[in-house]
Amino acid sequence: MKFIHTADLHIDQPFSGIDVSNEPIQQLVNHANQTVLHRIVDQCIEESVDFLLIVGDTFHQSVSSIRTQAIIIEEFKRLKDYDIFVVLSFGNHDYYTDNRYWFDWPENVVWFTEEQVTTKKLTLKNNETVAISGFSYQNKWVTDTKALEFPMRDQSTDYHIGFYHGQPEREGNYAPFVVSDLSPSYDYWALGHIHKSEVIREHPATVYPGTPQGHNRKETQGRGIVSVTVDNGQTSYEFTPKAVIGWDNVMINVESVKNRQELLSVVLDYLASITTDSYDLLAINLSLQCGKSEQLLELQQDQKAILEYIQKKVLLLSDNQKCLVKLTLQESFKDELIMGFESSLIDDLSRRFFSSDQFNRVGSDLLQQPALAKYLEWTEQDINDCLQHSNQLIKDKIRFKSEVN
Repeated sequence: MKFIHTADLHIDQPFSGIDVSNEPIQQLVNHANQTVLHRIVDQCIEESVDFLLIVGDTFHQSVSSIRTQAIIIEEFKRLKDYDIFVVLSFGNHDYYTDNRYWFDWPENVVWFTEEQVTTKKLTLKNNETVAISGFSYQNKWVTDTKALEFPMRDQSTDYHIGFYHGQPEREGNYAPFVVSDLSPSYDYWALGHIHKSEVIREHPATVYPGTPQGHNRKETQGRGIVSVTVDNGQTSYEFTPKAVIGWDNVMINVESVKNRQELLSVVLDYLASITTDSYDLLAINLSLQCGKSEQLLELQQDQKAILEYIQKKVLLLSDNQKCLVKLTLQESFKDELIMGFESSLIDDLSRRFFSSDQFNRVGSDLLQQPALAKYLEWTEQDINDCLQHSNQLIKDKIRFKSEVN
């Protein structure tokens, strides 16, 4: 059995921060989401897989446009021509409501529409059978722990797969779960919701593919889609990048440059050295660390003009493969702490606060202040932004084990 696992396509989500007048760049950005889906379908056909799994948030909006739906339907029809199934669930962004769809789904699409866990069974081209158990959101929040609703492995089929769009926390608004509650007798657990690619358990393989296409500067940890093979009880998998647009957050220390000419030379040389990897376009967020406050104030006066000049120059020198989308100026810090651990520990520590309950518990003192409480209402995105920003502030002040000679 061979299949491709993806999730969180967010195919109608715009790209944040890419705002240039360059016509080729505009065209590339406008069609990037569609191109990513097309590439995924191409790989399904090339590898002659049995099915494509899409674990929630195919759409970014709960009500998607007729154009967006038509694009997806046409791609699914391409798979139908090759007898490839599509197994689809709906997540917290595109939660299912029956009357929102302009077209009938092709016959090869098997979809979960209920919040109650159900099981679908497929007969593959070689006559093997697979049971796939999963659920869909019917509202933007699912606070129940759905993991406990999944059935035992179906002994009447050759394979059994779990289909789960949710967050690996004990509590939360997005089908929270504990990994130990996901049946170890299944052949594979296909996860969605977290935009970072991550294997959270090896046996059985329990995998977040991450979003195949990041839509803002914070979405840099998606490794693409997962190509999975299950043979004689052994499961193997491989990540394959599909993104059209990549994101790179670059920091350059310019406090020692002697003049403006040298600053431009240092910045352009550094940006020229960055590889675009497999991306059609690399969107760069540039942060310049300045020295004394006089240098910072001087550059701030020309910040917009500097951005526009470097942006045009980088596009020209890279043949439209690199685009500077943001320029930040900040004062450099000298008071670094040297720690005997790796930066990943900071990420691990922060995960416990991604739950809104945990986050609100830490901020309970603020919420008890009447003058502030009425203005404080944190969404999931607010919490994510705050934690990402805090992570980076901590990392900027620390030199980690691998960075110390």
